Amino acid sequence: MAFPSPPWHLRGHLWGSLFRAEPPGERAGVFAVAFVEYRPGGTLDYSELLVARRADEGGLALRVRDLWVDSETSREGGRALWDLPKEMATFTHAPGGLGLVDRTFWSAADGGGQPLATAEFLDTSALALRGPLRGSTRQPTLAAGTRVATVQGSARGLPALAHWSFDARGPLGWLAGRHPFLSFRLRDFAVTFE
Repeated sequence: MAFPSPPWHLRGHLWGSLFRAEPPGERAGVFAVAFVEYRPGGTLDYSELLVARRADEGGLALRVRDLWVDSETSREGGRALWDLPKEMATFTHAPGGLGLVDRTFWSAADGGGQPLATAEFLDTSALALRGPLRGSTRQPTLAAGTRVATVQGSARGLPALAHWSFDARGPLGWLAGRHPFLSFRLRDFAVTFE
């Protein structure tokens, strides 16, 4: 399957939360879980659910643990270019508003129909000023050691209120019953991923 060469210029919105958890077979830590809507006007448009933690190298680098998308092009490109563990999923996204407060619902199920996660966010990110975004992903590989992708751009971001549910029998069951200690929205981001 053909996919765009890097850099990928992506635009959209992100709804995320931080959780303290211990996945089976891994050390305990802080995990970022986010729904992302990549919108038309960028290299690709698709939806995504990701789970990441801070990479062992530190800094602003993340290691993506789990990642689901609804675009085969994104899945194949992410795997081949950056060793991202992308799998297919279906998403339901229902944005809404209450004046200056945005209310957004998300749900995702894996390619076999197994529920992954649902989330509801309340935020006032429309009032936020645009600020810079910088970071990277560091994915361990068998052949090449570590593959690094850099991310830079800008977004309007503010803390948010969020409620998450994870299917206890699904691949994110280790997060079932947990509550985030911080939630946020990155609105109208524009980033370059290379």
